[in-house]
Amino acid sequence: MAARTMKRLRLLPIVAAAALLPLTASAVETYQPGSSKDPQVRMSSYLDKNREHFSALVTLLQVAGQTDPLKMPAEFEWELADNYLGFGMRDRAEALYRNLAAIDPDPEKVGEAYLRLAELDFERGYNAEARATLYRIREKLPKDLISQWVDLMSRVMMADGQYSEAAGLLQKRKSDASIDDFMRYNLGIALINSGQPTPGQTQLDDVGKMRPLTEDDLALRDRANLTLGWQFLQAQQAATAKPVLSRVRVEGPFSNRALLGLGWAQLSPQGSRNEKDLSRDEGAWEKAQTSISLLGVLIRRGYLDHDVFDNTGMSSFRRDNRNPETQAAMRRALVPWLELTKRDPMDPAVQEAWLAIAYTLDQLGAHTEALQYYEKAVGVLEDARKRMDAAVRSIKQGRMVETIVRRDIDTGSGWDWKLRDLPDAPETYFLQDLLATHRFQEALKNYRDLRMLTRNVETWRNKLASIQHDYLSTAREPGDADALLRRALRDAEPAYAGTRVTLGLATHLAAPGTYDVRAPVVRAPVPPLALAAPPTRFNGPYERAEALQSRVNNLLEQLTAAGRDQAQLLQDMSLQELDGQQRQIERYLIEARFALARLYDRAQQGEQKP
Repeated sequence: MAARTMKRLRLLPIVAAAALLPLTASAVETYQPGSSKDPQVRMSSYLDKNREHFSALVTLLQVAGQTDPLKMPAEFEWELADNYLGFGMRDRAEALYRNLAAIDPDPEKVGEAYLRLAELDFERGYNAEARATLYRIREKLPKDLISQWVDLMSRVMMADGQYSEAAGLLQKRKSDASIDDFMRYNLGIALINSGQPTPGQTQLDDVGKMRPLTEDDLALRDRANLTLGWQFLQAQQAATAKPVLSRVRVEGPFSNRALLGLGWAQLSPQGSRNEKDLSRDEGAWEKAQTSISLLGVLIRRGYLDHDVFDNTGMSSFRRDNRNPETQAAMRRALVPWLELTKRDPMDPAVQEAWLAIAYTLDQLGAHTEALQYYEKAVGVLEDARKRMDAAVRSIKQGRMVETIVRRDIDTGSGWDWKLRDLPDAPETYFLQDLLATHRFQEALKNYRDLRMLTRNVETWRNKLASIQHDYLSTAREPGDADALLRRALRDAEPAYAGTRVTLGLATHLAAPGTYDVRAPVVRAPVPPLALAAPPTRFNGPYERAEALQSRVNNLLEQLTAAGRDQAQLLQDMSLQELDGQQRQIERYLIEARFALARLYDRAQQGEQKP
């Protein structure tokens, strides 16, 4: 009894599994190729989210095969269009989006797609195409996307120099809660450039006093304060510029320019403090920024009250007979400039500070100290010129661009690729501003994509070469025609193999022997036969690989030529940027050497006097 029970228990799992088999078979999910349930479409969606657009495109085109993508399911078209756009293939993406707007009219998805198309055109410098796309979708755009439309259209207008139109467009959205601080900054710039400085300054001041939540917010706030401060300096309102420039962070991409401006603000015409439009209490605002070190905290009043020459270890000297207020202003100007001299001497703001310190010391009558600072400035500028020459050589050798793209050259992110950090190269520092421009970024993306495609095609060329090598290096016995024919006959199946013929009883036929008329003989027509022409070429694996190898070599030639042209474009842009900086360094050097000659001449004349 116990043995029988144990046997039943052993059979129980088998019976349960057999019972579940029909349920499992019925639970298998079927899908239409190209639909959202297609595993390959899901894989492409995963690749798309990881910005591997090239791999996603290859996967999707394999799914489509010979089928026209416009005849595939809507889910497939959306995925294909998004990856075409992500890889930067704008025209193919637009064709799919137009078809989707007709067969799958989702206003929000279509609107977002066309906004991305316009963004790509704008970043590539095709402002007319971006404007046309934006105007075409304006009437059908959902309300949730209006703010993005206004932001992009205003940037297109500003890029074309239409500041009044951009300001008018942004002002219509100013009271809208959807307008962000970046749009407020653009509004301020548009107003100032359209001849409306006062409301533009107010917008920049609002952005310069915002509470930042991210690193981008901090950078935007610093940029707004720097722009506004220098705008006041140019308008001869230094008294208003000083507190604005003091709001810039001590360490940041705009801190050096702000320190330079703080020094010049002490020596520029003070004007009248703009209380009407910049009415907030600066002191209260600075107290609220407890977690951020600002220039206003670094250049504090107590620090200014001390003798700047004692702080820097300079020897005392005889001041000239200038107005005491002018002398005090010059001493205050030295404070931020001396802070600048502790920073990277490759920055043009730091180089200008060295000259400004020497000039101010000379004006104060500290001729010996001025001479020392001019000599130090010459040394700094000579070093900068040497590094600039090294940067030019590096660019001409193509090292910088190759270093930038080498780290992620195999990623197929296309247009979505972003330059996250800079290589450690001599020219990197001099080209920071250029590297941030759309013009350079788009050219760099094109070069990187060409390098990636070249490596991909080279990989396939090596694979094809391996196939050809294996074919040629493998020993084969010569073909035997008789053996091949016997094997073909042996393997061939009769035309009517398996056919069963049944006989039926024919009751309407005459009795045997009663029909004595000779049956007519009709000869079946013999089809004309002709010898088949032998094939012009055998199309086996080796021959197909050889044809593909020819196509691959042609592609490589095109990619190499395009990559060479794109590299030359990047080199020309970089050298043009460095040329302007080289001329600036040369001007600084000439100014410093003339000042040195003047000081030496003055000292010599003083020694010759009885």
